[in-house]
Amino acid sequence: MLLVCNYYLTLRCNARCTFCDLWEKADAPLADTETVLQNIRQIRAAGVRIIDFTGGEPLLHPDLPLFLAEAKRRRLKTTVTTNGMLYPKRAEKLRGLIDLFHISIDGASSETHNRLRGIDCYDKAIESIELAVSLGEQPDLLFTANADNYLDVTPLAEYARKSGLVLIVNPVFEACGGKGLLNREQLLELEGLCRKPNVYLNGGVFSIMKDGGVDTDNPRCRAVSSTVVISPENELLLPCFHQMNSSVPINGDLKRTLNSAERREALAKQGRYPFCQGCTINCYLAPSLPYRMDRYFAAFLPWAAKYLYYRYLFKIKHSRTT
Repeated sequence: MLLVCNYYLTLRCNARCTFCDLWEKADAPLADTETVLQNIRQIRAAGVRIIDFTGGEPLLHPDLPLFLAEAKRRRLKTTVTTNGMLYPKRAEKLRGLIDLFHISIDGASSETHNRLRGIDCYDKAIESIELAVSLGEQPDLLFTANADNYLDVTPLAEYARKSGLVLIVNPVFEACGGKGLLNREQLLELEGLCRKPNVYLNGGVFSIMKDGGVDTDNPRCRAVSSTVVISPENELLLPCFHQMNSSVPINGDLKRTLNSAERREALAKQGRYPFCQGCTINCYLAPSLPYRMDRYFAAFLPWAAKYLYYRYLFKIKHSRTT
């Protein structure tokens, strides 16, 4: 059964992150509004339970609140990740529509965060976090850990603890030619630093990283089985966004597209393509974990329980003050 739809609303971005190159696509299109709504109406029947509106910067799409509302009507869990630059202006229209709301924060100081993000946006990220909490939202702090900033986990964990929020730590993966990748020694140090209150690290994906990434002789990735990836141009991307080697136009019929010969071929090859060897892309390894009960799934479970525990504590605290 499919679990997640990664819906790319645009590849445009208003940041210039050192660990990502999507922002270079300044003329990238926005997804057509009616097409997005049509796909949302079909997606639950395909087995999807979570829809992640992503990019680029998803808040650049003016109709994001409309998409979120339609997804909620279809009983889909919604996820949005933002750099926070536009959130203060759009917060009221987004209020109550996002189940898992991630605000990126990549340093404990404006100097570190702004250097990695390529723009002056630290203050806006902090403003967005505090505004979201004041509106009754429960944002997670999303920290992309690389060789330059991973020690900032410690002060950011303290900020998360004081705020009652969760700091999600995602080690950078090889999307941009390996820039900023942590070596094994740094990964082990980061793992120890993450054993603080209010910090979540996907233990299963992290274990795959420590083992050197995906092994095509014993494939662990189920990117095609677990995830539907839709481009702004309304194409199904296979086998995943970052290693796309084929695309299938959806043309109003998502079910037909999911049954296409191209997707069946990708299903047979998932985790076995030559480019899969050594892959550590969290976006697809994370939803792949439940497809096999092994040591990677076992490594994920205690961290998942930790995440849910701190989410629960936040809800209890704020239910008493409202």
